[in-house]
Amino acid sequence: QTVGTPPADAWHIGPNSGVLLTAASQSPFQNLALPGSQGARVPATPAGGYNGFGWNFPKVWTPDTSPMVYVAFDLRPGEAGGTEPGTWRFEAGRSYISPALALEFNATQLFARSGDVRTAVAPLQPGVWHQIQLALDMKARTFTASVATRDARTDFAGNFPTGWQGTIDYLFIDSGGHLAGAKPALDTDNFVISAAPLAALDAPAMSLAGNIRSVDKTKIEALRVRIADRAASAEKARQALDARLAAGPVPMAYGVTEGTPHDALLQIRGEPEKPGAKVPRGFLTVLGNAELPATATGSGRLELARWLTRTDNPLTARVMVNRIWQQHFGRGLVKTPNDFGSRSEPPSNPELLDHLASEFMRGGWSLKRMHRLILLSSAWRQAAVDGPDKQAREDLYAGYTRRRLSAEEIRDAILSVSGTLDSAPGQGHPFPPSTTWGFSQHGPFVAVYDDDKRSVYLMRQRIKRHPFLALFDGADPNASTAERRITTVPTQALYFLNDPFVHEKSLAAAKRLLTQSGADENAQIDLANRLAIGRLPRDTERAEAAGFLADYRAGLAAAGTADAPLLAMAAYVRTLFGSNEFLHPD
Repeated sequence: QTVGTPPADAWHIGPNSGVLLTAASQSPFQNLALPGSQGARVPATPAGGYNGFGWNFPKVWTPDTSPMVYVAFDLRPGEAGGTEPGTWRFEAGRSYISPALALEFNATQLFARSGDVRTAVAPLQPGVWHQIQLALDMKARTFTASVATRDARTDFAGNFPTGWQGTIDYLFIDSGGHLAGAKPALDTDNFVISAAPLAALDAPAMSLAGNIRSVDKTKIEALRVRIADRAASAEKARQALDARLAAGPVPMAYGVTEGTPHDALLQIRGEPEKPGAKVPRGFLTVLGNAELPATATGSGRLELARWLTRTDNPLTARVMVNRIWQQHFGRGLVKTPNDFGSRSEPPSNPELLDHLASEFMRGGWSLKRMHRLILLSSAWRQAAVDGPDKQAREDLYAGYTRRRLSAEEIRDAILSVSGTLDSAPGQGHPFPPSTTWGFSQHGPFVAVYDDDKRSVYLMRQRIKRHPFLALFDGADPNASTAERRITTVPTQALYFLNDPFVHEKSLAAAKRLLTQSGADENAQIDLANRLAIGRLPRDTERAEAAGFLADYRAGLAAAGTADAPLLAMAAYVRTLFGSNEFLHPD
């Protein structure tokens, strides 16, 4: 191991972890290990942050091969931070899946998990080295333990956590404690796992047989140079391999792979540790139960698709044509598009719904054919205007009522008005090379890739919504969204005033207006309105715009700001972006 670097070889750090080896983290205790030169420093971690590292054992410990296992490590917690400090987690067991031993600790308290219960078992002193020793009875699934300093010792005992699967091949410390909040810094050293009992803290210090100083230091230094040279060669080869893997014979695509199809076990009360009877693979009983044929050896997705689209099942077709109708008319024939049950809204025109579903199935489930059928109908082509027959037309769902643009449409419209919309098809996102991936539950991949392409090409992550789409009621990427709920909140109006994206695109639009319309201010105002809201301004609107521009230029000039005409026009464009007429097509 090398001071100033993360733990290596059998040790490893988690993704984005800041754990480093330092001389100041060397434990003073020598009852379990020879004097060393370094320990691990785990930095203080804010609430929600991640730091941690682990050790993969060279052997797997089981009750049959090792009835008793002894584990120990030295720990020096830093000063507590904040009024509600969080806890670090120490576990040993089957890697991240089922611990045989689980402890949590902060600057002042050590907790142990016994079965499914966590209990405070001993106090800790910030800035003081402690040694934690545990004796694990692998067959009885119990442990006895102690935490000791030079001056004091506390003993405790308990049971293994529920669900342990019978092996120990890994231990780690990370920020996944049971108490949320900021974690203090900590130093840790001398991790031990042994089949033999461990010496107590007050036992004599360990020593080498013979005199280590008699070893030829010149040979040691030569060996270090050889090791460094080989490490440099290995790193160069690794980089070359990573480059070839990243380039690949074909562009990389992200997807899933098939697992091994099998019948699942019933989980009693939803508990994975309480398996019940085996449940054959099949389809929902309430929708016409059918088990997979014995000849089905794959995932079952093909059989599921055939079952959903069978000729005696009109529900799938009804749901689909209702979604298509809703997209074109703003509301479905059934107002609850995700619920066609007995407690849902009834269809406004059941005969029309059945007719469309029958046509959809008769046409080979062709979406294009269904779109054509609806868009060529007189119902869709009627104008949505007030009149004596307004209620009758609404009952027939004729015409499209005024609506707000969707989040994607708002962004695309802003890009279009600015003249920066990139109409080329989207390509792959600049994800980090796959050879560098180390993402996990506690350190997931999160990114936002901004560009000027249509919003359909924006990257969507299941675990985090895109900030723009979230603000304007975009679909939840982690669930099916049959109908978007439209909200009107102050942050949406503030977005058009303050967001860097709007300022950047309004400035680009202003340059476009001044370039295409020359010095004629009325022509600039007219073009801005035609691009943004699709019509020329009225005389009163033109006069108001001219007054706004004059006042804005005067304010910029008084502040000594350059490019006052350009910045004033950009500000006027922002008022158009935030207007109801820009956001609500009629």
